Amino acid sequence: MALAELRRERIFTFPFVLLMVANGLLRTGTQMLIALVPLYVLDQGASPAVAGLTTTLYMTAAVVLRPLSGSLVDTRGRYVIMVAGAALYCAASGLYVLMLPIWALLAVRVMQGAGFALNGTAVMTLAADLIPERRMSEGIGYLGVEQTVAQLLGPWAALELREAVGYQCAFAVAFGCGAVNVLLRLPLRSAAGVDALRMKAAPRRPEGEPAKRPVRFSGPLWTRLIDRDAWRPASVMFLLMFGTAGINTFMAAYALGRGIGNSGLFFVASGLTLAVSRLTAGRIERRWGTVWVMAPGITLVVLGQVGVWWCPNPLVLMLSGASCGLGMGAVQPTLNSLAVLAVGRERRGRANSTFFMAMDLSQAVGAVTLGAVAGATGTGSVFLVTAALSTASLTGYLVLKSRSLLP
Repeated sequence: MALAELRRERIFTFPFVLLMVANGLLRTGTQMLIALVPLYVLDQGASPAVAGLTTTLYMTAAVVLRPLSGSLVDTRGRYVIMVAGAALYCAASGLYVLMLPIWALLAVRVMQGAGFALNGTAVMTLAADLIPERRMSEGIGYLGVEQTVAQLLGPWAALELREAVGYQCAFAVAFGCGAVNVLLRLPLRSAAGVDALRMKAAPRRPEGEPAKRPVRFSGPLWTRLIDRDAWRPASVMFLLMFGTAGINTFMAAYALGRGIGNSGLFFVASGLTLAVSRLTAGRIERRWGTVWVMAPGITLVVLGQVGVWWCPNPLVLMLSGASCGLGMGAVQPTLNSLAVLAVGRERRGRANSTFFMAMDLSQAVGAVTLGAVAGATGTGSVFLVTAALSTASLTGYLVLKSRSLLP
């Protein structure tokens, strides 16, 4: 692509930057609450099972609503669903400041999970509309950097605030992030022709011709909620995300069992390289093609997972984290862009919801399945199983690519 043409296809337009900043604030608030809510429940005298239920209900609500959110984004519009989801999420965040009893807090987690699903699908679909198609993977990678920063800063800020000023003030800061996030989204209705993008995608009605009814998706219910073309890259991501479930669930216990101690080294290294990879992988994909991102990326993930299994010392643990971060940072935005580009503009909402539902389900199913594996054969075997599944995801991608079933 010529330099002049590349400059015309800018990613960092005003709406994109505004969307990125707003979503970064929401993600930061989310990560703060992920750290705070279980601790608050435990400090109220509830059992660890109830504390875990706060996350389970949140994720369950998000997974259940994810397919419907894609259909709503396609039929009702990106902006409306995005603002509705962000407002619902913000309202739920504000209720934590009231220091609710446990039963009410669990209900709020369901409400917040629903808002998260609506907002997330709409944001990624609107971003796909704003990003030039030939730079889709690069743009999605940039958008994901805010998530990485939020994962690094959110829990730390939440725990520091809890120690310094207590739960109520920490919850208030998380709510403030959500409130500013909603306000920043409001200009997106008209800024830089966001609404015009939807109009441009729709065919013009000749003058004098009667208006047609809005387009409705037909067929079985599952085909109206899940996009079959987007499911191909989503299925590759489903296998790959098992590793994330295994690492999040068992890393701390495994590191202690190996005598390493602080498993945080893995997550710090992974987070830093994830951000670097997201910033660079899109350019490699644009220049050399998706295979040159996907194959090395998944290979790095496999090497990182095998490294965790072997892990004789903290240095290897840190290098394994760096390897997983580099690989996942390259692969996730690439697969997301393949899901979006596999469908027309009018189906992008369903494509995004299909992709993220696969990620959500993989983590939910993976935690349970790998828990059974750990109970039967030991915690270390979990990382070998995830490495095998990641290898299967690479095989699946190459088969789909060779049969021209992926762009």
